[in-house]
Amino acid sequence: MQIRYYMMCSRFEALIASHLEPEAFGTYMAVGTKKLASGHVTFFEIDPGFARLTDHFQVADIEQRCVPHEDGSPKRSKYISVYRVMEFLPLSVYGSLYLTTPDGRVLKLDGEAYENNDEQDGVSLYQELCPLNPLVVSKLAPARFARVLTDPANPVHAPRLFFVDLQADRDEKGRLAGWLPYSNPMHIEDCIQELERSGPEMKATKTVSRTPLAQNFLRVIRRGFFLGDQSGVKCYRFPTRDELEIRHSQWWHSASAQ
Repeated sequence: MQIRYYMMCSRFEALIASHLEPEAFGTYMAVGTKKLASGHVTFFEIDPGFARLTDHFQVADIEQRCVPHEDGSPKRSKYISVYRVMEFLPLSVYGSLYLTTPDGRVLKLDGEAYENNDEQDGVSLYQELCPLNPLVVSKLAPARFARVLTDPANPVHAPRLFFVDLQADRDEKGRLAGWLPYSNPMHIEDCIQELERSGPEMKATKTVSRTPLAQNFLRVIRRGFFLGDQSGVKCYRFPTRDELEIRHSQWWHSASAQ
């Protein structure tokens, strides 16, 4: 059986070997194990050639460790690492991103290089996912945000960052739209307005919460997911509402219900 590699990047960080196809792996991780509390599952498929680019992970004997069960059924998960995984996987080995709802519906997003001419001005709401997890507002567009937070010249930085751009629609009074399910909308509004009033010499990013969003996460995604470091930025664009309702209706119905 073919061995595939997946990197979990929500709730916990892990590199896992498995005989399962991505959709089956996502369903298994969401509903086929009692080890994970109720919630969505987000993971990347990793190019098997990653072992040629880093010697951080012990995979030389993976064919002896990841073997089918005695009855011939596939090995669903064999953990390779559960600590500092994203840091040691170079940007080039990250394949498709998979979003799994708590009831096991899986949506595949393909990545593409994110160009600076795609950048949009204005304050954005970002949920950092891995290896950091604060909810922040920032005047920095996605590519610049990723590069600033992974710049080793900054006293506080991460080697690589995965985050998602969230909806922050506001009315003419600056209040968040009533349909947004955030638990403390007034605090988010205050943070956005503080950044909008600040001059260029002030900091461009402000922490909203150090606790990641646990509920209603999938139905408030705006542009999509971003993975970046000093070598570049990948974008995993989120489907439009029409695409979700027509092409991914079962997944969208499940995601919207959470």
